[in-house]
Amino acid sequence: MLIGGSWLLMQLVLVFYLGINTQEESIKYIELANRWLQGDRNFNWNQFFYTGYISIHVIVRWMGLPVKSMYFIQLICSGLSLYYFVNIIRLFIWNKTAIIGAGILYATCFFIQQWVSALFTDSIFCSLLIISLYFLLTEESSPRNKFLCWFLLLILPVFRPIGFLFLLLAAIYWIFISGKRNLGKPVICFIYILLITLFIKRSLVENPAYFYPYHNREANIICGYPSGLLAYRQVPYREGMSIFSYFSANPGMTFRLFFYRFVKIFSMTRDYFSPVHNALLAGISILYFVLAIAGMITGWIRNKRFLIFLICGILLFSVPSVVFCQDWSGRFSLPVFCLILILSSFGMAGFLDFRRSSNPSPPAPYDAVQP
Repeated sequence: MLIGGSWLLMQLVLVFYLGINTQEESIKYIELANRWLQGDRNFNWNQFFYTGYISIHVIVRWMGLPVKSMYFIQLICSGLSLYYFVNIIRLFIWNKTAIIGAGILYATCFFIQQWVSALFTDSIFCSLLIISLYFLLTEESSPRNKFLCWFLLLILPVFRPIGFLFLLLAAIYWIFISGKRNLGKPVICFIYILLITLFIKRSLVENPAYFYPYHNREANIICGYPSGLLAYRQVPYREGMSIFSYFSANPGMTFRLFFYRFVKIFSMTRDYFSPVHNALLAGISILYFVLAIAGMITGWIRNKRFLIFLICGILLFSVPSVVFCQDWSGRFSLPVFCLILILSSFGMAGFLDFRRSSNPSPPAPYDAVQP
């Protein structure tokens, strides 16, 4: 009740203050769904990576429901992700207070929950990521979990392009973490990844500007926002020059660019946000990171394999933003924060266990001791 009530209150507050966002990024998916219903089935290859989300829009519109009905589907997915997040924590933590605290931490995470009311792909993708993680960890427990694990592995890449990274994470889990003979499973993952690369190649042939290296060329940390790193450039970019040659010719600029992007993945503050908003974001971040560092210590003591798995996931989902660019509002960092919150849950359990061990309960009176 505490966890569910916290989540519901958070959603009410967010939808009241932010409303349902059907503008900006969401216009792209709404228009594609409308085109499909009108009989226009000519789509670009790069839109394959959003077909899962667009298909839900198509079903909503086909049923005659308004566009904003999509919000309730995202709300349901968010609720399910909360349920499975708590179940992931229960696989590794037995302290009831820590489990409740971890659930509330996820339920009230502004970084993640603020996107539930925005009709972008990010909210549903992150919800599916958490749900997929649970079924990956419990895949061997039942045929149902095995089926759902593989079904979610199959559909994640069609909700966002970075969905294929979960296939890599699953392969890492089966090869290095689970400790079982699962060699056939990573092979299937790599075959699917190979198939996805064919779609990526076809997308680039059809539309070279899809991954246009403009932001790398201009050394932008955040998309379209000048960084000032061109001051460290030694060799200007010339037409026809490969981006790799450009980076290798400017090591000082390149190191700073990728390092600052990596830092920005974990920092939600922005120069163009108000000081009050930045202070709020920084305060929340510090809480998560202190708990996450404690979680790394706790995980190293109790479950090194799962700790390594989480760190691999955090680094994997950091790669796209480091290689390409950070977005304006930090929504590309959502998958990373989903995994950081699991680490934070470990840290919370570690703090509670440490407090309990340093303040042992006094012995019970003799007459209270049961035979």
